Amino acid sequence: MNITPRGCASIGGELARCMEECRNKTMGMFASYGYNPFNPAEFQLLEGVMKNLPRRRRERIISLNSPFGDPCCMRADITLSALSYMALHYAPEEFPLRLCYADRVFAVPRPPRENLEDTQVGVELLGWEGIGSDVEVLALLMKALDSLGLTESVIVLGDSSIVPRLFANLPGNIADQLVERLQNGEYSAYCRIVNGADGITEADREILSKLPKLKGPDEILDGAEEIVGSRTPLHSLREICSSLEHLGYRDRVRIDLGFIRDLGYYRGPIFNVYASGDGGFLGGGGRYEGLLSDVRFSCQAVGFGLSLRELALARRPEARPARVMIWSGNLSPSESLRYASGLAERGISFEISWNPDDLESRNFAVSRGCRWWVNLRDDYAVDVSTGGRTRPDSVGGAL
Repeated sequence: MNITPRGCASIGGELARCMEECRNKTMGMFASYGYNPFNPAEFQLLEGVMKNLPRRRRERIISLNSPFGDPCCMRADITLSALSYMALHYAPEEFPLRLCYADRVFAVPRPPRENLEDTQVGVELLGWEGIGSDVEVLALLMKALDSLGLTESVIVLGDSSIVPRLFANLPGNIADQLVERLQNGEYSAYCRIVNGADGITEADREILSKLPKLKGPDEILDGAEEIVGSRTPLHSLREICSSLEHLGYRDRVRIDLGFIRDLGYYRGPIFNVYASGDGGFLGGGGRYEGLLSDVRFSCQAVGFGLSLRELALARRPEARPARVMIWSGNLSPSESLRYASGLAERGISFEISWNPDDLESRNFAVSRGCRWWVNLRDDYAVDVSTGGRTRPDSVGGAL
């Protein structure tokens, strides 16, 4: 029987176990930095989402009506839910606020992808202004990735104010086409438009043709001032890079001044995260403030969201904990549960076999990949791989 529609997935087995490990480790890391867990509602009011999301993301929402008749959509953006929650429960004098989450978002996929849902893990820091909050969030992101063994992961930094400044003098339809090409990574098509479109001055054409090439290590900023013009966004990126260098992350930071995401949503530094220099996309984030005016907040915020599934697929697999199969034969079930409680207190993974036949139970332990089969009835434990015996109370030390 299949009740899962196309575009959705029920995940189990090793991938589910790895996703749960990623969730627990990242959420634990966020909590250690003072971020409080947040569980957003599954539905969002359609009016608020349509008002605050950029056009490209509005086109992908999954709309429906609630049983109460409210026009809604499946949760399209967790940041919007976080801001709504904070506006309803906190006053500005209670800032800064730090939230973390691990929950699903829903969107109509862009081909060739088909997934309608993804589980994101991330943070929102509301109320601290300037570079300090950007560096805090980026450092936390890197610490979380390191805790998962993703020590070759890379952050690509840009600034959402650069492209609008460079495109300000272009006719609207040309600017929209160029933005679309940059967002999709279609650089050849971008260059064809720059070189062939009417309404672009030769000076602008020269600058725009160089924009997609302004990427690489932070030294790229040295040669970008003449092209970008104002030092303000470059100064912010320099400070962020300098701080990350002092924290030991210089080799894992790249600059891309042609990088844009959701114009009108972000303001200032933005970033994408990849499993390695040529690895898969894990997520991203940046600084925003335009959304805050809608919820009475006159401040800035910064946050990020990562795909829990992509984190699980990218991380280096950990050795599965050695498992113990417990069998008590005709003893009271309480004997198995009492012994199991002792293993749980020591952090040892176990499974209880209620099969009345000891041989079948032991074979089951082999098929499950257990390290030990414990016979409580006859008071011994067997190392499944070697056949060696020991006492049940010494299994913890042997593991």
